Amino acid sequence: MKVRRALPNESQVLSELALRAKSLWGYSEAQLASWSSDLCISPESITSEPTFVIEAEDCVAGVVQLGTNSSPWTVEHLWVHPSLGRRGIGGQLLRHALRFAHEHGQSQLTIDADPQAENFYARLGALKVGEVAAPIDGQPTRVRPQLVVSTENAA
Repeated sequence: MKVRRALPNESQVLSELALRAKSLWGYSEAQLASWSSDLCISPESITSEPTFVIEAEDCVAGVVQLGTNSSPWTVEHLWVHPSLGRRGIGGQLLRHALRFAHEHGQSQLTIDADPQAENFYARLGALKVGEVAAPIDGQPTRVRPQLVVSTENAA
């Protein structure tokens, strides 16, 4: 599997990948539609922020994008194609992002995680430092875990 910089003209493919990956967690079509702008990976963000894709089986298998407008930096997107899950792609992408951030002076990354992704990040060394209320239809007590992961983990 090869990790490389994403290209601005891959925006549509990456946004569709994010939507398909998020839909695996059983959210309603209406809920997914309400998140469509949050799941969009625009050409401008690909140009302005560190954005990497991993290729497997002759396709884009996953994407990670960092947000560099805060300190520490944030993991803005990390998505794996649903048909390629549980093959280490997400872990490889996160480790690549951690190395990149470390090389650029960051000692940690923060993650505003979907509740379904918390265990994935924890397995890769992320620590829960809080949570924010994130109710949706049918889940009035839903919260999003707030995580921190050291870039030393992948340096």
